[in-house]
Amino acid sequence: MDLFSANQLMWAAFIVGNSAPFFFIIFYKAQKISSELFTLYFLGVLVGLTWEIPFALAGKSFHLILIDWPIDLPLVRNITYSFIDGLIFIVGILLAKVFLKNKNFLYKFDAKALSIMIIWGSVSEFLVDLNGNGKLWLFIDNWYNPVFITINGNGLTIIPQLIWFLAPIVYYFVILNYKGFEAE
Repeated sequence: MDLFSANQLMWAAFIVGNSAPFFFIIFYKAQKISSELFTLYFLGVLVGLTWEIPFALAGKSFHLILIDWPIDLPLVRNITYSFIDGLIFIVGILLAKVFLKNKNFLYKFDAKALSIMIIWGSVSEFLVDLNGNGKLWLFIDNWYNPVFITINGNGLTIIPQLIWFLAPIVYYFVILNYKGFEAE
């Protein structure tokens, strides 16, 4: 039994994705969030664009879009998804802070923090694909993107999972090399 229809998922992604950057800007300007959190979100968005744009450019050789998007302009869907990617990265940061009980990992490499972010990224991608693949999009099963598991007839392919295994690593090293943060 499906929890959400394709239309409900599409509207949730559209609203959450497109409102997130505005909320971060508004909260930052109102001094409700730190410049660090603001920067962490937008660094995540930029990292997300590194695969969201190529997904759009690959087109039907890589995936099919199964539902019309409210704004039918090139790359709008993928930019919206990168706004959501930024949120996923932020949740990974928050989970690392909760489990490690500090934020020193933002300034100095911490394997536990990286592991938390990788696990969160992999679990979140699995859940996103489990719910969105076959409803909003369909990744094409081919030699470079084979199905690695089928659940209720939904074949999940390997490239999205590999991306969310590697993306937290890239994101974390971008953070560690970002010169705008100061350790407390």
